[in-house]
Amino acid sequence: MDANLRKHFDQAVSHDPGADPGEMAHAAIALGGRVRRRRRQTTAAGVTAGVVALALGVVAGVNFESRSPNPPVTVTLSMMLAAAPSCSAEPVDSDATDVVIVLDDDRQRPALEAALDDDARVGTVHFESREQAYQRFRQRWANSPHSVASAGPKALSESFRLRLVDASQYAAFRAQYAAMTGVARIDGRKCATSAPVGGVQ
Repeated sequence: MDANLRKHFDQAVSHDPGADPGEMAHAAIALGGRVRRRRRQTTAAGVTAGVVALALGVVAGVNFESRSPNPPVTVTLSMMLAAAPSCSAEPVDSDATDVVIVLDDDRQRPALEAALDDDARVGTVHFESREQAYQRFRQRWANSPHSVASAGPKALSESFRLRLVDASQYAAFRAQYAAMTGVARIDGRKCATSAPVGGVQ
């Protein structure tokens, strides 16, 4: 026992005539040993429980991963809208000659089609169905058979591809149609007159 601690202990028990300091010291040491053993057992039990929980979590994660079905393939717009060689590689914010309007709600197609047919700014317009978009996708990604096999027409969007009469009207045209219900995205590109309508391949 530490000398300082022993001194304090002796002072504390010196006023108790019925207590034998030696016996009390042994009792205190024994009690301290039991407390330390209990702490070690509790810590060991906690560590064991933690290891078991971690192992169960890893196993559950592996089982969950192995049971989950393959996620559906989503064809991104970048896979759909590759610029034609004679067009700007990236969409532009102004002076676009060609435009692609991608739909996110097929039910809005008739209203959008009527608006485009009546719009004097539109020179030429073509509608592309999901099936047509899928055929184009299959041709473009023929070297990636897994992507083609995992996707289907439902993974693609319907779109309108058009050429404007005057490229300077693109900014106003885009602002108007972007606000319409059913429009997911509008991309405009600067293209040569020989480019496919819409500026994408």
